[in-house]
Amino acid sequence: MGHLSLVKPLSHLREEQEHPDEAILGSVGISFRRGAISELSGDASTGRTGLALTLFAQLTAAGEICALVDGTGGFDPRTAVQAGVELENLLWVRCGGDVEQAFISADHLVQAKGFGAIWLNLSGLSPGKLRLVPKTYWYRYRTRIKETPTIFVVTSAGSLTGSASHRSLLMSRERAVWSGAGSFRLLREFHLKISSRKHYYEPPVHSTAEFDHSEN
Repeated sequence: MGHLSLVKPLSHLREEQEHPDEAILGSVGISFRRGAISELSGDASTGRTGLALTLFAQLTAAGEICALVDGTGGFDPRTAVQAGVELENLLWVRCGGDVEQAFISADHLVQAKGFGAIWLNLSGLSPGKLRLVPKTYWYRYRTRIKETPTIFVVTSAGSLTGSASHRSLLMSRERAVWSGAGSFRLLREFHLKISSRKHYYEPPVHSTAEFDHSEN
């Protein structure tokens, strides 16, 4: 009969203290669990990229190394810097629209371990090709990051991960607020809705993004 150890190694305790179970984004009231998959889906300009950048900004600013698998080359480093992402703590993998390469790259990253977060950005890739990806891929990712500090984030137009994800958020636009009249209207703010596909999430969160314009 084996012996049950109730004492954790010192190295494991240090890792737990360094990485809490969740990364909480106080500005939007959303948390991402470590060692689990979180999915952000929705149409273009619904905030899925902005939310992922907010997470990466928080983690990289704290010194964590994060990785981005960029399916179609849509990542803009300047926008990331404006969002607060520390590029020196970011590994950027460009896949040039190749679905297979994107998933293979993500597979190598989860095997490497040690990343604070891995972002698999599938936005812009063919929905038909993405539907052909075996569901077993998602469960393999989930198994490999379990018991690690890694947050695995997937962004896409539609839901892909199924029950393999711990959190699946659907993002949509509710309304935009304009000022002025005719051809000279200015966008003052727009309202986004974030709702959950999972029963354990809180009621839908409404986020507001505001834009300041000078009317010189």
